[in-house]
Amino acid sequence: MVIYWLIWFYLCLCNMLSSYKNNVGKVFLIITFLFLFIFIGFRYKVGVDWYSYLLFYELTKYTDLKSIILGVDPAYNILNYIGNILGYQDTFFVNAICGFLALFFLMKTTLKLEKYWLALLIYFPYHLLVVSMNYNRQAVAISISLWAFCKLLERRFIQFSFLIIFAALFHKTAISLLLFLPILLYTKFQQFKILNIFYIVVSLILLSIIIYYSSFQDTNVYLQGNEDMNSKGFFIRWTYHLIPLFLFYKYNYFFKKQSYYPVIHYFCILVLFMLPLGIGFSTLADRFNLYLIFFDLFVICTIFSYLSKVNKIFLLMVLILFYTMQMYLWFFHGYWAIKAWIPYQNYIYNYLFNSVF
Repeated sequence: MVIYWLIWFYLCLCNMLSSYKNNVGKVFLIITFLFLFIFIGFRYKVGVDWYSYLLFYELTKYTDLKSIILGVDPAYNILNYIGNILGYQDTFFVNAICGFLALFFLMKTTLKLEKYWLALLIYFPYHLLVVSMNYNRQAVAISISLWAFCKLLERRFIQFSFLIIFAALFHKTAISLLLFLPILLYTKFQQFKILNIFYIVVSLILLSIIIYYSSFQDTNVYLQGNEDMNSKGFFIRWTYHLIPLFLFYKYNYFFKKQSYYPVIHYFCILVLFMLPLGIGFSTLADRFNLYLIFFDLFVICTIFSYLSKVNKIFLLMVLILFYTMQMYLWFFHGYWAIKAWIPYQNYIYNYLFNSVF
């Protein structure tokens, strides 16, 4: 468990010391991402889904390439197919590639948001520590979607669409994010409030249907023995949005002046919609809620840039305290943390310890 806390304290320290005014911080950021690549991409027997993914890997041995391409999550399964051809006995190759992709698109996004240490601070406690070290497919899809939303805010619709489709090749639930594409039409038709409300209502219904259908087609650990669509811990994980929601409403006047406001406002609606959805279908809400991390990253990093020095320090301390408490609850009161994350193991470390030293 110590290594997880050391990484966390390192990220906290980087946030407290970095001024973002020179390139030294970016050099340390690249070194940090290289370390995280080794830490996440070469983990060994870490994550509750470890053996489920081993099963998928074994099944790929008996599946032809055409069936893989035409099946669900083809990009991920192609990696399994290549890993088998290369002769790897387990998911070593697949985990490494997925870890690289997840961290590559995350790094591009953090640099785009400029407050890269702050973005990493927000992303680490759950999306890196839990999702990227367990749910390989969705971790890559979420990371790609972050970069896709950066392109959407720049009104690069074709690039956004391509990236979302690419993300859906790793995890099919990402395809629902294409519902964001028409949102920027609000900038032209804001006077038609009834039309806007109609689209929001219809899109929320359609979103629920897409996620529900996707979950029925899935066979991984999300639903095994959990047919009632109940996900323990969803409401605790939803609280990650509380600070961004507060900042969004407190500084709503600032966001309203920006051309991207309809997209961020729609994000806010989706975040709030996840709460009632989670009452009856917490697994569905929990899964889609992971994609809404972009709202947290964008709102916090954007507002942070415009705060006074004193308010920046205050917000940073609040975030560190909040996320530290979340990590404490997960490590010491979460059911799976002790069983599947502790002790941390790594292929490279195991090789050096067993074969070299």
